[in-house]
Formats: sequence, structure tokens, C-alpha cells
Amino acid sequence: LSAGTVNFLEEGDFEMVDFPETAIPAGADFALTISGDSMEPVYQDGQIIWIQETTELRLGEEGIFIYDGQAYFKVLTERIEQENGEDVHIPVLRSYNEKYEPREVHTQLGFQVVGRVL
Repeated sequence: LSAGTVNFLEEGDFEMVDFPETAIPAGADFALTISGDSMEPVYQDGQIIWIQETTELRLGEEGIFIYDGQAYFKVLTERIEQENGEDVHIPVLRSYNEKYEPREVHTQLGFQVVGRVL
């Protein structure tokens, strides 16, 4: 899963790994290995993260997203702008590593929440 570089999350491209039950957070549905440095210093390249499948996240939560056909591990935030006197909420995917610019989401390119990082 991408945390800096763009990798596609492909079904069937996985490895089965045994973990002690006590190492798996409650609510975890699956785990992913991070590729890249965009979520440093909190998460490191090669680290395993646990995911709870969901289609909705609150602002500020870390999640797994499919955007424009690519999979990302980012923090969900938003930008608000005025359009015709009304607030328009635009989703923004942010990295912890400041060398990566926030990525504004244009829903016409396809956007899906896959899960919440536990």
C-alpha cells in the first residue's frame, strides 16, 4: 500500500502471515504493509498496519483510500470553499511527512474509502 509512491491495491496479491491473536487489534479485518515514507515519522516503510473495513471515516482519521485507480494510506481532512454563498466541503488526503503536499480529491476521478487504520 502506498505511503508516498503510488501502488495499486490488488486483490489476490497477498501473503498469509500468522500473528498471535493478542497482536491483532479488536475490529481488524485485514493487514497491509506500508510502502513509502509519506506517513513518517508515525509509520515507517515496511510496517504492517491493521485495517477495519468501512466506507466512512471522520475527519482526522487515518484511512485506506482508492483515488483515481490508486490505493493510498493517508489522513482524511477537508478544505472548505465558498460557492454561490454556500460552503463546499472538498476532501483532502494528507501525509504526516511534510515533504508531501496534501492531495485534494476530485470525486469525478473516483474516490472510495476502503477502511480505517487501527
